[in-house]
Amino acid sequence: MRRLFAFALLAAATALPADPAAAQLPPDLRLETVQGGFSDITTLRFPDDGSERMFVVEQGGRIKIFDDGNTLATPFLRLCISTGAGCYVPSGGFTSSGERGLLGLAFHPQFASNRQLYLNYTNGSGHTVIARVQASAGNANLADTGTFSILLTIDQDFPNHNGGDIHFGPDGYLYIGMGDGGSGGDPCSRAQTLRPADLVGGSCTITRSRALLGKMLRIDVDNATAAGSHNLCGVAAGAAAPYAVPTSNPYASDATGICAEIWAAGLRNPWRFSFDRQTNDLWIADVGQGAREEVNLEPASSTGGLNYGWRCREGTQSYSTSAPYCNNPPPFTAPAFDYARSGGRCSITGGYRYRGPAPSLDGLYFYGDYCQGRVLVAQANGPSWTQTIWSPTSIGNIRTFGEDGDGNVYVGTVNTVFLITGDPPGDEIFADGFEPSGNR
Repeated sequence: MRRLFAFALLAAATALPADPAAAQLPPDLRLETVQGGFSDITTLRFPDDGSERMFVVEQGGRIKIFDDGNTLATPFLRLCISTGAGCYVPSGGFTSSGERGLLGLAFHPQFASNRQLYLNYTNGSGHTVIARVQASAGNANLADTGTFSILLTIDQDFPNHNGGDIHFGPDGYLYIGMGDGGSGGDPCSRAQTLRPADLVGGSCTITRSRALLGKMLRIDVDNATAAGSHNLCGVAAGAAAPYAVPTSNPYASDATGICAEIWAAGLRNPWRFSFDRQTNDLWIADVGQGAREEVNLEPASSTGGLNYGWRCREGTQSYSTSAPYCNNPPPFTAPAFDYARSGGRCSITGGYRYRGPAPSLDGLYFYGDYCQGRVLVAQANGPSWTQTIWSPTSIGNIRTFGEDGDGNVYVGTVNTVFLITGDPPGDEIFADGFEPSGNR
């Protein structure tokens, strides 16, 4: 493979205590600039198609490609509110403001052959849309908007807490992180409501798909569901759906009406999550209300159905004991670790457990805090985890993380992509697939 030339060394490792006690970080840990000039980055993705491209998703609707040391002038795709040159306006529209916009991208596991990728964005009515589009057969750097199709629309209550991250799991199914619908304190009790029949009314609007809010969903995008008897909540009762659910979903055939798409519940705003490429464990970073930020670790052996506790719990603390759910709560799964909103920290951005070419970094979980703008590191210490604030100064609002095909981990701020590095074996430089950028 070709060598990465990261042209700006940003920081060496300086461990400052977070909460709980700080981990001991390897001395070769570094952060290097890859590319700037982006706008409101939300997602970094690398297709497994033999290319060496990084797809950078911008909240305003653009997907840009960084390849061979340069950002291509023409976006791969541009979603727009209204028609214009180079724009695509999806059915139902598009909007981007606050926490809305183009929030997620995932490449199909067979992207190299079927050219399919999946998007999570906000439509003109403020609702979450999961859509599919193919790369052009004649130009892999452009989307074929003629193949654009909507799989799933989930109604939102408020403009915030949209979640937005999507990933294909090791099982080949698409996982969708959904926030609780917004406002503060989950006033509509979405995160604990598993059945449309139990949705809270009054000032809260009742539609079937709102039972999917505050959940981790798992769907099968390679199959469809015929009209008839089923408990899908992303479509009208009994209607056909352009997706299916795995029979191994915990509520795939639930007779009480629990939504079949649900994999896990009790989430407030799982803005970014990831899979450990070595163990297949699922890491879900869930943004807190005002006191704690948490990271949930679901082992690969899980069969789903876990409940992470929101709004009855916020991290390791109690948040509410009120009806309809928290006065008699179900069993909850505690986070692997959490941290206090102190020192300028206010919103967790989930990352990846490092499985790249630097042995000294293996097994470290890298994540960040949006407001503090500093990269954090969690290290296993038996059954518990220690946390460290790594980067000695803020690199800006940390919005996302990415992982390439070699296991290298990247950090995305508002407008810049950084690479987390360490010393690989011997004297070779990371083989992560990027061409030298003019040997700057």
